[in-house]
Amino acid sequence: MFRKKRPEPVISRAEALNMVPVRNRAVEETGQADGLVRLAYPLAVKPWFGRLADRVGLWDGKPMIKRVDLDEMGAFVWRRIDGERSVGDIAREFTEAYQVQLREAELAVTAFIKTIGQRGIIGLK
Repeated sequence: MFRKKRPEPVISRAEALNMVPVRNRAVEETGQADGLVRLAYPLAVKPWFGRLADRVGLWDGKPMIKRVDLDEMGAFVWRRIDGERSVGDIAREFTEAYQVQLREAELAVTAFIKTIGQRGIIGLK
């Protein structure tokens, strides 16, 4: 109850930009007619929720699939996640494509990568 929270590991900006995002193999990508991308990924279910949903008959035990539609900029970044390009490389390509400052591109790309990383769509190495 009164436990101290563990400090989150802190990495430097340079270390974060040198990390390489890797796609989760369980994520299915669907191209849309307008050039955008739809991702479908399995949703992690908390054990207590799974038991509750099973008891009331709302869950058949199969993994739940969540879908997310990426906008133009999200699709641009997603297409560059290949397991070889670093976050910094993707940010530099973003800068050239959208004519923004490098710092702004780094912030946008890292925020996007953090969001999809928290959803389990990608990992970082």
